[in-house]
Amino acid sequence: MSKNLKMNPKLKILIPVVRGLAKILGKDYEVNLHDVSMPEHSLVMCENGHVTGRAPGAPMTDFGLYMLQSEDYRHKEGIYNYLARNNRGELIKCSAIFIRDENEKIIGFMCINYDISKAAAAQELIESLLHLDMDDVEQYPESGADNSPKPDKFPVPIRERYAKELEEVVTDSLTQVKNRIGTPLSYLSKAEKKEVIKELHDRGFFLLKGSVDRVANEMGNTKYTIYSYIRDVQKQEKLHRNTKDHTKKPVE
Repeated sequence: MSKNLKMNPKLKILIPVVRGLAKILGKDYEVNLHDVSMPEHSLVMCENGHVTGRAPGAPMTDFGLYMLQSEDYRHKEGIYNYLARNNRGELIKCSAIFIRDENEKIIGFMCINYDISKAAAAQELIESLLHLDMDDVEQYPESGADNSPKPDKFPVPIRERYAKELEEVVTDSLTQVKNRIGTPLSYLSKAEKKEVIKELHDRGFFLLKGSVDRVANEMGNTKYTIYSYIRDVQKQEKLHRNTKDHTKKPVE
């Protein structure tokens, strides 16, 4: 942890846990501690940072922002064993444990990222050694043979991108939206811009400082217009949440 980097005092109890896990698990495991109150530089501890290429002071990832914003993760203890890629394009198996305060509010993430490139290479080697090319072997045909394609070795979608700097997180999130739309954001109608604002809001994009100014520039609007769009999204979100709560059946 950087001496100049502040963190929530309630997270300090986890410092020896992070260091201890890194020593126990070994150099292929990166163990991180995030203070979610400052997403622009949430990474306050990073042991074995060579796995993702990051260091203390790095921003929250795009998936981390989404988990903070999404209702789907609000009551979970964490998320485990999903795939990501580091800045070298290598596969990483990741898990994130949600750290909560006495009011059940998420105040931190403890993340463990495992570099599976060695294991994947070992698996590929073993498979090549055991491989038999049955197309070149004379054999009796079998009725009802299973000719279905071999399942993907890594069927789980890549869910996270690791950025060293805040600007990378902002740019990556906007690039994903622009690639999906296929046109500059300034060309969109008001209704379409509101849809983009909702998508970015749901991703947790607006938790980042400077995000409103960046979107305003991309859309050709003032930041006050963007703020009004965000307020509309939040009102709709609150209305939906209240409606959902009222429609729940009472527990008998």
